[in-house]
Amino acid sequence: MRSTTALSKRPFSTRRAGELIHSWREMVKPSSLPADAAAGLSVACVALPLNVALATAAGLPASVGLVSGVVAGIVGGLLSGSRYQVTGPEAALLPMAAAIVAVHGAAGLAIATVLAGAMQVALGLVRAGRFARLIPRPVVMGFTVGIGLLLLNTQLPRLFAVEDTHTNAVALVLQRTWGERIGWLGVAAGALTALAMVGLPRVHKRIPAVLVGLTIGTVLMVSLGAGYDAVGALPRSLPMPTLPSFEGVHFASLLPAAFGLALLASLGSLLATSSLDTLTGATTHSDLDQDLVAQGLANIAAGVFGGFPVMGAIVRASASIQAGARTRAASVLHALWLFVAMALLAPLVARIPIAALTAILLVVGVRLLNLEGLVAMWNQSKSTLGVVLVTALGIAMFNVFVGIGAGLALASLLYVRRHGALRLEVQRVEDASQLQRGLHMQAPEAPNAPEALDLLVARVDGPILFINHLKLYDLVEGPPWAKLVVIDLARVSLVDAAGVATLQYLAEFLAVRGSHLALVKVPPHLEAALEPLTQHLLEKRMHGSLEGALLGAGLMQPAPIEEPLAHPAHAAALEPVARTAHSAHP
Repeated sequence: MRSTTALSKRPFSTRRAGELIHSWREMVKPSSLPADAAAGLSVACVALPLNVALATAAGLPASVGLVSGVVAGIVGGLLSGSRYQVTGPEAALLPMAAAIVAVHGAAGLAIATVLAGAMQVALGLVRAGRFARLIPRPVVMGFTVGIGLLLLNTQLPRLFAVEDTHTNAVALVLQRTWGERIGWLGVAAGALTALAMVGLPRVHKRIPAVLVGLTIGTVLMVSLGAGYDAVGALPRSLPMPTLPSFEGVHFASLLPAAFGLALLASLGSLLATSSLDTLTGATTHSDLDQDLVAQGLANIAAGVFGGFPVMGAIVRASASIQAGARTRAASVLHALWLFVAMALLAPLVARIPIAALTAILLVVGVRLLNLEGLVAMWNQSKSTLGVVLVTALGIAMFNVFVGIGAGLALASLLYVRRHGALRLEVQRVEDASQLQRGLHMQAPEAPNAPEALDLLVARVDGPILFINHLKLYDLVEGPPWAKLVVIDLARVSLVDAAGVATLQYLAEFLAVRGSHLALVKVPPHLEAALEPLTQHLLEKRMHGSLEGALLGAGLMQPAPIEEPLAHPAHAAALEPVARTAHSAHP
C-alpha cells in the first residue's frame, strides 16, 4: 500500500479510506492489468483444487469451497491490508471447520463463519492487529508445523479410503487389519498426484503442477476404477445470499467455536500478511488492522453464501507475487477465474477423485512441516526448536489454543532464563579492614567502624523474578547467621511478586534470629513495589547507602564535623575586612 507519510496528519479512518481508493485506481491501469490477469489465473489454478479438497475433507459439498473462494476472494482482494494478499479457504482452518460440521452440521458452520467474521471486524476496529507482531517467531513456526501434523493425521485415512473406521493416522497404524480394506487404486491415483506436485516444479516453475497431477490421477481412476469416490455434481452459478438459519443449532455451544474460529483465522491472516512484507521487501508495513476488517467481511460474505471459513493465505499470495502480480487486481481476478471455472468446467471438476484431492492436502501438510527449517534449527538453537515442537504437538494432540498457549509460555520462560539471570556478589565482613577492600564500600576508608563486625553484604545484578528468586535463599545459609545482611539493589531492574515475597521471608527469617535485613540503593522505580517490606527492614526503612545501613545498625559512628581551618595568608587578608565590619556595627 502507499506510504502513509504524506497522509500521517489525517485521521486514521480517512487515511485508510484514501489508501484504499488509491489502490483501487491502480487496479484498472492498462500497464498492470495484463500482468495481474496472468497472476490471477496462476493463483486460480492453485486455489481451485485446494478449495474443493478442503470442502470435501470437512464433510461439505465441493461447491462450498468454490463459492467461498469466489466470494471471499473478491471481498478480501478489494479490502485487504496488503495489495498482494489472497483470501480463501485455507488448510489451517480445516480441523476446526470439520469439528464444527461434525457437531452442528453445515448450517452451524455457516453461522460460526458469520459470527467469526463479525468478531474479526470488531478486532480490526479496536486496532488489535498490531499485537500480531509481538508473537515470537518460533511460536509462529510451531503453528504451521502443528497444522501440517493435523493434516497428515486426518487425511491419511481418506487417502486409504478407510476414514469410516479410522479417524486418524494413529488409529490407522495401530490397527493390524487396516490393510484389508484399502483402496489401492485410489492410493495410486493420490501418489501420482503428489509426485506431479513435487516433481513438475523442478522441471519448470510455470507448469501448473497441481492441475497436471489432478488430471493424471483422474484419468487413472476413470480408466481403471469403477464407482470411485469423486467430487460429484457442482452448480454452475453462485447461490443467492441468505442469512443462516439458527433452527436446530445450539447457539450456546456454537459461540465458543465461533470465537476460536475468529482467533485462528485472524492469527493466520495476520501472520500471512506480515510475511508478505518480508517477501516483497516492502518499505512500509501492511495495515494489519485493515486486514482484520477485510478478512472479517470476507468471512461474513462466505457465511451468508453458505461457504467455508476463509483467511489470508500465504501460499496463494506468494504464488501471485511470483507470477508477477502488481496490484489488488490479481487477487480479485483470481476469484473471477474461479467463477469462470465453476461455470464452464463443472462436469470435469465433478469427476476428480477424492483420493487425488487428499494427496494435495498431504503434500501441503508435509510442506508445512518445513523439515529443512527444523533441521537447521536443531543445529542453531535447540531451545528454540523446543518452542516450535511444544507448540506443534500441542496443536496436533489437543487444539490450536492449547498449542499456542504452551508455546508462548515456554518462549516466555526461555526469555526470562536467558535475559533474567540473577547474579549475586556476596562478601562476609568480620572486621573493619575488609570494608576498605570490599566491593561494596563506598568510601575509601572506614575509620569509625568497629574492628569486629558480623556483616554480610550482597550486590544483586539482574531482575528478581519467580524463575530465579530462590537464589536469594543463599544469603541466609547457616548457622551462624550474620547480625546484619545488606542487599544492594542498585543493579536490579525488576522485582515481581515472588521476589518481594522472598525478600520479606529473608527479613522475617533474620528477625527471628536476632538479625536484620537492610535494602540499600533501591532504584526509584522499585520503591513503590518494595514499600510494604519496610516494616520488616532495619529501622523500618530503605537506606541510600551501605554507610547509612551501618549507621542505622550501630556498626559505624558518624564522623565528627570539624571547622575548616583557613590558610594563614587568607586569614591575614580577611582581618582588615573583619575590623571594618566591626567598626561599622558598634
